[in-house]
Amino acid sequence: MKFQRGSIFKPEKEYYKIAGIILIIGCLQFFMAVNLAETQYPGYSVSKNVLSDLGGTLPPLEPSAIIFNSSITILGILGLITVYLILKSGGCRLFSACLAISSVGAIGVGLFPEFTGNAHLLFSLLAFLFGSLAVVFSYRLGLNIPMVIVSLVTGIASLLILLTFILSPGNNLFIIYLGVGGAERFMAYPVLLYLTALGGYLTSRGKDWVRIRFTRGYW
Repeated sequence: MKFQRGSIFKPEKEYYKIAGIILIIGCLQFFMAVNLAETQYPGYSVSKNVLSDLGGTLPPLEPSAIIFNSSITILGILGLITVYLILKSGGCRLFSACLAISSVGAIGVGLFPEFTGNAHLLFSLLAFLFGSLAVVFSYRLGLNIPMVIVSLVTGIASLLILLTFILSPGNNLFIIYLGVGGAERFMAYPVLLYLTALGGYLTSRGKDWVRIRFTRGYW
């Protein structure tokens, strides 16, 4: 018996292009919502304030809170739809699992704002960690070599910054020089920008690029 390892294109189910469009919409609406929310948050600093501050103050600063929390929830929902369509088209389960967990994390961040404490921290960790892993494992979708290189560099860099947040939060060079908000953006934005690019890749190329590979192993 042979199992899936990587991506197996199913010609009768061509959902990659739709998945790409949805992924682009999800990422772009989030970028635009963050920019809008920042303009509605008095005294907001991209260096001193993290993204979650936009939706996590108590009492909430409106309309910043509703804009940010709604947008990141939409991002997570569209991410799950993207995963569903990629899996229906035979896409890699390892990449899909990571993106799905990250999307659940994004939804959790929107539903449990910063003032909820540990619940928010848990969902934030899921979103950042598995979002970075999804970027790393996206090469298993059968991307071309330039996209593979970009995915590995982007995903690994984001993971390394996340590790510095976890292992040395009090003596972090990224935070010292960029501020906690700036350091977080260097962790989050590369992942979102890459996923936007991946959406364009899926949308523009569709079925002609997916490699058909059958080897041992479930993933």
